[in-house]
Amino acid sequence: MGLLYAGPNRSPVETQLWFRLLAGLYGVMMLLSGSLRGEAGAAEWSAAPSLSTKGLYNSNLLLSSGNNEVWGVWVSPGLKFKGSTESLEVEGSVKSDFIKYYGGTDRSLTNLYFPLRTSYRSDRNTFGFDGGFTRDNTLQGELQQTGLVLAFTQRNLLTAAPSWKFGITERLSWQSGYQYMNAQYENGAQLSLVNYEVQAANTGMTYDLGERDQVQLTGEYTLFRVPSRMQESTYYGAQGGWTHDFGQEMTLSITGGPRFVTGTQGSSSAHDTVWVYKGTLRKRFEKTTIQIDGGSEVNPSGFGRLLQTDRVGGTLSHNLTETLTVSLIGNVYSVSGVVTDPSIAPTPHQRYSSILPSVSWKFSQWWTLDVTYTYQERAVDSLNQWYSANSTFVMLTYGGPKWSVSR
Repeated sequence: MGLLYAGPNRSPVETQLWFRLLAGLYGVMMLLSGSLRGEAGAAEWSAAPSLSTKGLYNSNLLLSSGNNEVWGVWVSPGLKFKGSTESLEVEGSVKSDFIKYYGGTDRSLTNLYFPLRTSYRSDRNTFGFDGGFTRDNTLQGELQQTGLVLAFTQRNLLTAAPSWKFGITERLSWQSGYQYMNAQYENGAQLSLVNYEVQAANTGMTYDLGERDQVQLTGEYTLFRVPSRMQESTYYGAQGGWTHDFGQEMTLSITGGPRFVTGTQGSSSAHDTVWVYKGTLRKRFEKTTIQIDGGSEVNPSGFGRLLQTDRVGGTLSHNLTETLTVSLIGNVYSVSGVVTDPSIAPTPHQRYSSILPSVSWKFSQWWTLDVTYTYQERAVDSLNQWYSANSTFVMLTYGGPKWSVSR
């Protein structure tokens, strides 16, 4: 499967709508925080600006055949903000990447990131929100989530996930949540990519067995829609989970359960059963942190199909000194399609892996220098395809003084 390079093709009306929705959401949260500030007593609000400049080389940017060797320059201004009172917490950031590639692919890109997270506590209730707007490309966020290499184009992703948690007793709590996700791709029709929408709901309980053990039982229902194809898929199920604290900065968390999948397109339908699971083991030493995680998940994709993604990964971070840190991140993905329509050919099984050693040097109070090397590999055995890429970047970041106000 060859990869194409897409150009911008988004209507001004759609772009304005996305930003108005996001601006409205931010406005509501700021008004809420302002109205509660007087009631909650002590409050602290802060903002931290940053500016990063990165030079990059990649031997195969698109992880495909052809001349995809590029040099690139990234300039990334950003601002993180945080506010808290006795009952309210607000945290988010505003960041952009201005990117220019030279070489096999000459292209200018702009990425935008506006994540927002809030929580409000009152007596036994906790209300939360996690969401925002992201504009990136398919070989960034979507690749990390699904492990599937799509045609290289930019993606606009809007997410909103409100939640509610109620403390029944000191040990037992009930939580419910809703998630909305809308993904749109530039020039998607030319690249066989489709816009899609996901709506999901979950509810369940959490019980603390003791100081070190916690168990969970959750039910979930998800609707995946591709409006342009009049295609819908649903999957639902239950999963149990267990978290254990071994002490001495070591924790283990595991979850798992079945998903019953139904896909419809026109008058045809198909059914499938998929088992999903996830596990994380984390250990922290005085100067070193080790994490091993993995699992199997059902993910939506720009192909307009549900994917089953099996992943195993690990992270190692070590502080050589107070200012010098080395780290190593590795992931291996195995991706296949979930059967949702017997009339459509199955998605070829793909494998994707990456390894990223890096060094970070904080050489002054506000300045940091990062050097990272990345090796990526992609294989589609049924099509006899195998591609790899070597890339490296050097990034200089200015942290800047944090602005804070308390009352």
